[in-house]
Amino acid sequence: MRIADFLRRLVWSSVDRPAASREHETAEAVGREGIPTGFLDFRELADKYTFQQHAERSNAYFSRIDLNSPVVRKPFASPLEAVELATGVGAILSNLFLFQGAHVLDFGAGGCWLSRILALLGCQVTAADVSTNALRLGRELLENDPLSKHLQVAYVPLLDDRLPFADASFDRIVCFDALHHCPNQKSVVREFFRVLREGGIAAFHEPGPNHSIKSQSQQEMQNFEVVEGNIVMEDLSQQAKLAGFSKVELAVYAVNPAIVSLDDFNQFMNAPDGSGPGKELLMTAWRESENRRLFFLHKGDVLSRIDSRSPVGLLARFDVQAEFSASGVTVRGTVTNTGAASWLPSDQGPGSVNIGVHLYDDTAKLVDYDFARCTLSGQRTGQGHVVPVEFLVPFPESLDQYLLVVDLVAECITWFETGCSVPVRIRVNCAAGYCQMQ
Repeated sequence: MRIADFLRRLVWSSVDRPAASREHETAEAVGREGIPTGFLDFRELADKYTFQQHAERSNAYFSRIDLNSPVVRKPFASPLEAVELATGVGAILSNLFLFQGAHVLDFGAGGCWLSRILALLGCQVTAADVSTNALRLGRELLENDPLSKHLQVAYVPLLDDRLPFADASFDRIVCFDALHHCPNQKSVVREFFRVLREGGIAAFHEPGPNHSIKSQSQQEMQNFEVVEGNIVMEDLSQQAKLAGFSKVELAVYAVNPAIVSLDDFNQFMNAPDGSGPGKELLMTAWRESENRRLFFLHKGDVLSRIDSRSPVGLLARFDVQAEFSASGVTVRGTVTNTGAASWLPSDQGPGSVNIGVHLYDDTAKLVDYDFARCTLSGQRTGQGHVVPVEFLVPFPESLDQYLLVVDLVAECITWFETGCSVPVRIRVNCAAGYCQMQ
């Protein structure tokens, strides 16, 4: 047996069975009729204590954790957990449309491991949790790390059901394995809508509709009286729409890959739907989805709010001519925003869009990637807008024949040519006194 197969059987032994299994049958009871007889009901536990009393229990839990605990190594506390958490983070990030300077709320931050990741990506992060001990631990971890001690992270304790933030405070919210611990999930969804800005996204990584009756969940509730609630997407989707969210989306993905031979891989590439690896991957995603719900709540049209602080949707068309002169090469014409993202003005820091020029010698060998910069516009450039341009690219000091590649650059983010944009190429011959567009 292959190692990957062994691990999959180890992890999924409880769900490697036909669809008409005991837990699938139980899911109907959990979703409609309540908790089965003999099981602790998470709803009774949620109602048993006040918000402050639940917070005290969380605080007591984190009081026992120090810098030597495996908990502080999240998402790498253990190999199997790391697979689930790291893949979940990847699935969230690929659909969160983050950008430099985005204000992000890490709700239920715990030891702030995800806050650190988000801050390293250039976000301004607010780590919020009911446990002051968890936030203290998270702050200590980040401030003791040379890579993260200067990151923009604020630490905010949660004192009641209402989030201590003004309306429209955040561009994004991430709730990673925290919602199912909340006594009032509906209140959380409403508050997320309130504090999100228009065009914002709330992302969740949570267990599924049977979570509360899993053996580990029952033990946690029995021993520590921590709420281990179910995540029922039909209910949450309805609550999200009542709160005002415009769209609810779920992710279907597999944490564990299908490890196959070269012949099987080629079979998959030729006919993915009918191949053995394709079917295996589909079944793996189905099994894993039994107790996982990764979903997104959209407030308004997210894509309409994307700008050049993100590499997504950056596309331009140059309509220019080049002219040789005594001082250099003059380029004049227009640049049109043909992408989905708007462009920030040229003087606004990260994400500002400027004209950039690469310099190559006559054999197309790179000489200077950042040979020249020119201002594009002092105004925001929306989709379809046309910007008139005229700029001078000076002569390089030591080259007589060379190639200029003119492109747009979102400062500190990306060059447009790394996407689908086509830059302008200008061949220059100083001895002959001419330049030619290519």
